[in-house]
This record gives sequence, C-alpha cells and structure tokens, in this order.
Amino acid sequence: MSYSWAMRDEDSGLKMLPIFPLNAVLMPHQLMPLHIFENRYRRLMADLLALPEPEQRFGIVSITKGSETNEDLPAIAEIGTVAVLRKTNTNPEGTFDILVMGGERFDVNSISISKAPYLIAEVKERKETPVDFDQANITLAQEKCADFMMMMDADNDNAANDLPNEPSALSFLIAGLLPLTAFEQQDLLNMDDANVRLKSVMKIINRETILMQEIPSVPAPFLTRVTISPN
Repeated sequence: MSYSWAMRDEDSGLKMLPIFPLNAVLMPHQLMPLHIFENRYRRLMADLLALPEPEQRFGIVSITKGSETNEDLPAIAEIGTVAVLRKTNTNPEGTFDILVMGGERFDVNSISISKAPYLIAEVKERKETPVDFDQANITLAQEKCADFMMMMDADNDNAANDLPNEPSALSFLIAGLLPLTAFEQQDLLNMDDANVRLKSVMKIINRETILMQEIPSVPAPFLTRVTISPN
C-alpha cells in the first residue's frame, strides 16, 4: 500500500507521510539531489511513482542519534520538511537518482514501522508565525546572500539570480545554502518567526564572510553550482 500526503484526517489536520531519515536537513524551497540505493527506499520510490504527480511526496527528517541503516529506529527530529519529487532517474541496477524540493514543514506526531518497509509518520503541517516585515531588511538580506554566494563560487553566474522576495522563502533558502551542521540547520528549521530566522542567517553570513576574508585559502563546505527555486 502507498501512503501519500493526501491521506489525511481533515478534522485534526493529521496526515500520513512516508519518512526518509537523513543526516541532513531539507529546508522549504531548497533543492536537494539524492541517490536512492537501499531496498526499502527503492520501494518507496516505486510506490511514489505509482501515485499521481501531485501526491509524489515524502518527508525528510534529520537524524539526531543513531543511523537509519541500522535495524533499530534512529532518533529523529520533531520537525521535518515535505520533499516534493521534481526529477527522477531510474538506473539500470534499480537505484534512483532524484531531485526534490522542500515543501511545507511538519511536526512528527507518531511513527509506524509496521505498514511498509519504510517508516510512515503521522504528521501535522507546521505554520509560520504571522509577522510584519521591513522591505529594506529583505533587500539587504538578498544583497548579502548574493555577495556571499559569488564569494563562494565566483564562476557560478546564476547562483544569485532570482532570490525570492518573500521573507519566509528567502530565510529558508539562505539557511539551506549556508555551510552549517545538520544541528545548526535544524535550529533554523525549527524557528517559526521568519524575522528571527532572517536575522539569524544574516549573522551567519557575516560570520562566514569574515572567516573567509581572514583565511581565504581554506575552502568552505558550500554547495556550489546551486540552483535556486523561488516556487
């Protein structure tokens, strides 16, 4: 049986979603390539591809302790992100190379391991806190992000194009681009106030820029040739 984001309880807002635990965090609006090779996640891809395209979604949740390759259930974060399939390539040996884009955030209510080879979670969409924004701060964040991306990859002419003007999307996108640990990224994902998140990523950009200027010969662990999706 396939489980999709469409399987929901309208009264409670709870939904059933396949879960892919990773030692990484997917931010909303972030594009992430994945190589799928484990049998249970090959099954997940096959189940998803059998669904209508709008339902080809699963959840990515960061691992906080343990490993998803072990038989024991790893400890995972309480907040994850819906992964929307954008591109899928099936390899001759049965593995998959896919590209997903981060959708909405969700709270993990409970986990089931009995209904499918992969994990199934009961989740609820996590809403942003409504706040007011200063356009000047948004413009400044866009400029600093563009400068930082060019500093990280001077040959990437398209890296800074089309940065979103919507503050929540911009803050999440910058958070997904910064050279952070999964724990640091999870802290940003957990923030419900986009103003607070935007200020936090701006501080990190300032910190990383200073470090790069002081130690220019040390490469930063940045994702180059990045593709930005404002959708």
